[in-house]
Amino acid sequence: MGVNLYDEVNHPELHATGHPAEDELIKLYQWVRPKHLMPVHGEARHQQAHQAIAKRLGISAPLTPINGDLISFDSHGLNCEARYPQPPCIVSQNSVVPHPGLEVNDANKKARRGSLYLALPVTATDTGWARIGRLMLDAAGASPLDEDSFSDWLDDQLEEIAAETLADLRQALQPRLVHWLTEHMQHLPDVHLQIMAAEMPDPIILDNAANR
Repeated sequence: MGVNLYDEVNHPELHATGHPAEDELIKLYQWVRPKHLMPVHGEARHQQAHQAIAKRLGISAPLTPINGDLISFDSHGLNCEARYPQPPCIVSQNSVVPHPGLEVNDANKKARRGSLYLALPVTATDTGWARIGRLMLDAAGASPLDEDSFSDWLDDQLEEIAAETLADLRQALQPRLVHWLTEHMQHLPDVHLQIMAAEMPDPIILDNAANR
């Protein structure tokens, strides 16, 4: 059984998404009484929090798997037999293909180190664009990145870019993004950028979040 623990870790009072809160998970497991559990959704910290609940209830939860893990489940329980790394892919129409890296025109560019995958949900505002939700970023094998500084910079750029469409926004953001990464990372990785349209959250939800 796999259950997303995102909301119960961050917002235990939220139930609108269908994700159970911690006390609801405990009640579920008391009803079902499973012997084994494997959290399969959410970030590592969400999986680990779910794993801790299972252990408190005497449920065997030895694994917090990632995409590409080959898991066996038999009389000996859950075991990770092998790991096959699965880099994030961008969905293009009806096919799933790796998104091409952003190009750098500098003839003296350094060799790329690792990959940076960035999924950016945005919505149009009266003055520019705004990022919706948390930053979705995966830096595989790349040099360390200060995500807080990067998020603040990204929000500033989106606010000041005047673009009519997502394609225009991407075209304006790409060179700025490459320049910032060049200035703030030891080695520039292959950059994969996906910009997605998102709806502005309900004002009531924003007010509740601001008051917490």
